[in-house]
Amino acid sequence: MEPMQKLPPLRALQAFRYAARELSFKSAAEALNISQAAVSTHIRGLEDFLGLKLFVRLTREVRLTHEGRALSGYVETGFQELERGIALFAPNSDPGRLTVATVPSFASRWLVPRIDSFQRAHPEIQLSLQPNLQLVGFQGDGVDLAIRYGSGNYPGLESRLLLEEKLLPVCHSMLTDSEPVTPESLAKLPWLIDESSDLESSWRAFQEELGIEIPDSSITLRVTEGSTLVEAVLAGRGIALMRYSLVADLFKAGLLQSPIEISVPAEYQYYLVAPEAKFRTDKVRAFVSWILGEVGS
Repeated sequence: MEPMQKLPPLRALQAFRYAARELSFKSAAEALNISQAAVSTHIRGLEDFLGLKLFVRLTREVRLTHEGRALSGYVETGFQELERGIALFAPNSDPGRLTVATVPSFASRWLVPRIDSFQRAHPEIQLSLQPNLQLVGFQGDGVDLAIRYGSGNYPGLESRLLLEEKLLPVCHSMLTDSEPVTPESLAKLPWLIDESSDLESSWRAFQEELGIEIPDSSITLRVTEGSTLVEAVLAGRGIALMRYSLVADLFKAGLLQSPIEISVPAEYQYYLVAPEAKFRTDKVRAFVSWILGEVGS
């Protein structure tokens, strides 16, 4: 086993980081809350450790040497990686604010209609929702918990199954005019297709279950976002294969229906995702307990 490389003091590297970033010992002193003389001492110590000059000191300014510029990139990257790693394991210090990120369709169609019960039960927690399609990294973004629609495999993060999803055909009642529905008649209706990548296999599985292929000529609209599809179906534009979680409340209200009793399991499911340390905080534990209760009911 090779011996470990001896490293200079962390404080000296911090002083160099901020001084190199702003080309100012004064700015580094303000960032570290130490004197400018202390910054100069730390950087001279780092130069002595390395045996080379990192700055050219002029009358009113400092400039990085060639070696200083090269080292600054490594030091900045190293501190950023360290900060990201710490963020994964250090819980949010603000116990009264909870930030939850989730996909927009789930936020608008499932979460928002129910969220008032959480707020009534926990008035001490200020809730912030961040609907977005991008995966959050929990690295300085302020997010405490994410609700993801996927496979559940998120390296470096803990994921807990929230909701098992299924897909079924959904339309407005006026589209079928209360006539008996058969697979053949369904194939002739105008179809609205969600072209999200995870639905490709489910679309094929649904047609196999239906026992008939939906011709391309019946497809009148293609989208890539669930909420847009819900609005199109509500407007009577056609029939669509949809995630049940997005239309469950509309079924209960009698606004939409499933014209035939066929459903297929979704390729992806909903997961609660966060660093393990986040799951230990009281505010996340309160939200997880609440949302699992909502799913169960």
